[in-house]
Amino acid sequence: MKKKRVAVLLVSLVFLAGITFLGGLCMSIEQWWIRTVLLAITNLCNGAVAIIAMKITDIKPEFDIKNIRQFGIGAAIALLLSLTIAVIPAACGVSLVGSHKDFSWFSILYSFLNFFLIIGPVEELIFRVYIQETLVSVFDKGKFIGVVLSALIFGLWHWINGSLIQVLFTFGIGLVFGACKYLIKDCKYPGLAFGHGLYDFLNEIVRVFIV
Repeated sequence: MKKKRVAVLLVSLVFLAGITFLGGLCMSIEQWWIRTVLLAITNLCNGAVAIIAMKITDIKPEFDIKNIRQFGIGAAIALLLSLTIAVIPAACGVSLVGSHKDFSWFSILYSFLNFFLIIGPVEELIFRVYIQETLVSVFDKGKFIGVVLSALIFGLWHWINGSLIQVLFTFGIGLVFGACKYLIKDCKYPGLAFGHGLYDFLNEIVRVFIV
């Protein structure tokens, strides 16, 4: 089973990288609605890759939607990360989350829906559920190595359409989410997806009102 999981993981990473690269090409499209739809499709395709790989390797997400505590944990992670990475630096005149964005209700609503319904759920499914669980299951000794490696892959994935700085930041963020999932009993997938979406959304709010 370990060899099968590793083989499926390697193939999945190739597909994830390819789909993400194509998604980056969509950023050059001038019509915002076409660009938005295509980006959503590429993200959902990445999620589909993870779901198919999980089916093949018999990995199941801990989907206990009734566990309210997990959402509190996710929110706490998001707030602490946002304060550390976005709010405090921006209040000191240094933006680590991007340049200023002009306020618009459409932009706020789009960011809210995108981060909570697509980015958070899809990225947590791929990296904290599928990839992390796969790597943790591969290492009999030193299982936390799987958490670190999945965070590293999460960081490197952002290099496809980003920069080395993004790799470092997302590696750290992935390590926090991954460690919480691994170490905290009630830190499950739905709570992480919520926390991830909230973190990204809070960063957008910081860019609008503080940066």
